[in-house]
This record gives sequence, C-alpha cells and structure tokens, in this order.
Amino acid sequence: MFPTETSDTRPERLAPDWGWKGLAVLGAIMLLGGFTAFLNPFAASLTVEIVAGAAFLLAGAMQLWLAVTDRTQASGDRWLAGALGVAVVLLAVSLIVNPLAGLLTLTVLVALLFAVMGALRVAIGWRLRPREGWGWILASGVMSLALAAVIVVALPGAALGLLGLFLGIDLTVAGVVTLSLAVRRKPQG
Repeated sequence: MFPTETSDTRPERLAPDWGWKGLAVLGAIMLLGGFTAFLNPFAASLTVEIVAGAAFLLAGAMQLWLAVTDRTQASGDRWLAGALGVAVVLLAVSLIVNPLAGLLTLTVLVALLFAVMGALRVAIGWRLRPREGWGWILASGVMSLALAAVIVVALPGAALGLLGLFLGIDLTVAGVVTLSLAVRRKPQG
C-alpha cells in the first residue's frame, strides 16, 4: 500500500499505538537486554543460537508438512520440498544438539553475509560513481568486507561472543529508538 496524501507516515505514527508509557517500557526492556548481552556476550550468543535452532526446526517442520499435504504440486516438486525440509530440520538439530559448533556455523554464516553484502555495495557504489553519495555506498561496502575479514581472522574464538555482541548492539539501538519515540509521544505539560 502506498502512502496517500492524507496518510500520516511520520515515524511516531508508524509505531503501534501503545501510548508513550508502553513504548517507554519496551525501550527500557530493550536497553536492559542490550546491556545484559554486552555484559555476557557468550551467554547472549548461545541464546541467539538456540533461538535460531528453534526457528529452523519450526521452519523445517512446516516445510515437511507442506511437502506431504500439498496435493497441488507435482510429485517431483513435493520430493524437492521435502528434501529441503529435511535439510532445514537437520541444520536445526545440529544447532540445538551441539551449541558450540552451532555458534561457529552461525558466525561463519554472518561473515559470509557481510562479505556478500560488502561486495554488492562496492559494486553498486562503483556503478553509481559520478552521482552524489556513491562514495558513501562504496565505503559502506568496504566496511562490510573488513568486518567479514575480521570475523574470519578471529575464528574460532570470535564465534563465542560475536553473535551476542551483535544482539547487544541491535537491542541497544532499538531501545534508544523506541525510547525516543516514547519521548516524542509523551504529552507536553
């Protein structure tokens, strides 16, 4: 749905209408979670890994269920969908059964994600070269590539706390943004 002339797309209007107190509580909880993750990145990393394992298990089980029950697809397509479901369930089980190896796997995937995003940003920045702002996009790509390299060089030790640090950063930033929305919504006076 595209915004119309009468729709209000200000950031404070895009948030759910919990009132400023609800947003303040949510922001404070996020900040507390972020600071807790910073205090113990290893425990936060394990939490991320276990949640990811549970999500993959649920996704794999749903994929298998769809492969078995969806009679509208051809038999070969259902077999492929079932194979994908089995692969996702096996990944989930490996993450849950051996959390330390799962941390290493997820950290390598994060490094791969940074490398791919960085390479794409560098390519986009380079193609946009004469336009204004191309250097910022290129610099963002170089930063992502550097982060990927740092993660790879720091493996396997980086796997123990990196995901927890990312969780801490995400929760802290989300908490600050949510608190700022709460302050903007608070009635004056």
